[in-house]
Amino acid sequence: MKNEIYLSSFSLLEPDENFYFYAPHWLNAWEAYLYNQALKSTSASGWAFKRFGTDKETYAREMIRKPRYIDYLESMEQAADAALQQMTPRDRMLLLKSRAAFIYIDAWGESSVFENITSALHTSTIDTLPKNILKKFSIKNVTCKVRGEKFSLIQAMQLAQDYLHWQVFDFVVICGAYRAIPVLVFSDEDIPDIKGSVKSKQKNGVQISVERTGCFIFSLRESALRVSCGKYVANDNVGDIQLKMMKDLTEGDLLTFSGRKENITRIAPQTCIDIIDLKDIYGASGCLTPALSWEYLLNKTLTEKKMRTILADNFGGYSYFDTLFSPGR
Repeated sequence: MKNEIYLSSFSLLEPDENFYFYAPHWLNAWEAYLYNQALKSTSASGWAFKRFGTDKETYAREMIRKPRYIDYLESMEQAADAALQQMTPRDRMLLLKSRAAFIYIDAWGESSVFENITSALHTSTIDTLPKNILKKFSIKNVTCKVRGEKFSLIQAMQLAQDYLHWQVFDFVVICGAYRAIPVLVFSDEDIPDIKGSVKSKQKNGVQISVERTGCFIFSLRESALRVSCGKYVANDNVGDIQLKMMKDLTEGDLLTFSGRKENITRIAPQTCIDIIDLKDIYGASGCLTPALSWEYLLNKTLTEKKMRTILADNFGGYSYFDTLFSPGR
């Protein structure tokens, strides 16, 4: 694995609230139109949401569209606290006193306009940088925000990989959040079919969107999870994509993916490699869905395993990263 870095600690949180089904309404005509288009694009029969800040006493249709945003902000801080507490006291102190960079990721960029916000501080936290988390990690060096839609985590990891191997920083902290705003979720799924993909003729059941927050701490200090990012592969010849996506994988390795199943299976030939659909197991969380592969690896594997996580874009291109799990470290 070239340019490998270590995932020293990470935390992923999701709401404790129930799932709620989306129901279109004429009062939100554009949102209802995108919902119907997204159902056609994904061959789904419905859509369920799990969001931070939902209140059972609120009218269900409005509750899905406008939950309390403060619960979402608090969850980001809780994810950062959990990631810090998972580190040993020695490593935690080393992080707080070392050169550290901070990268903030989300799926939609400036999304505060979709929240009922009256505080300028909360607006800047959502749209720019969560300053409370910067203080928590004693970040005094580089900070930035990556808005790469569903690719933002992988792009941030590639940036972290460069920072660490150039020896500019000792640690890179990536904090991110996925806010499942219905109109944006539906518009992201309303895309034309990719040339060469196989359109499902059967309903794929209910699509699930789950809001999550996460914190990921990378360094060059050895840990159980060793990560290496691969290059983006453009949509060209399917045979070439297959060779690049399956390169260096052997029997017993894992292949996890985030994206439409019909678009992934077209590049994954019948092999002895175990293929795992993260959305089927955990639900979709946009830019944080690829991170669920680490949860799967830790929860399902007891021996050393290599796992490749593939993320497909909306135009037939693919990006990936490899993870080698060594439980003895």
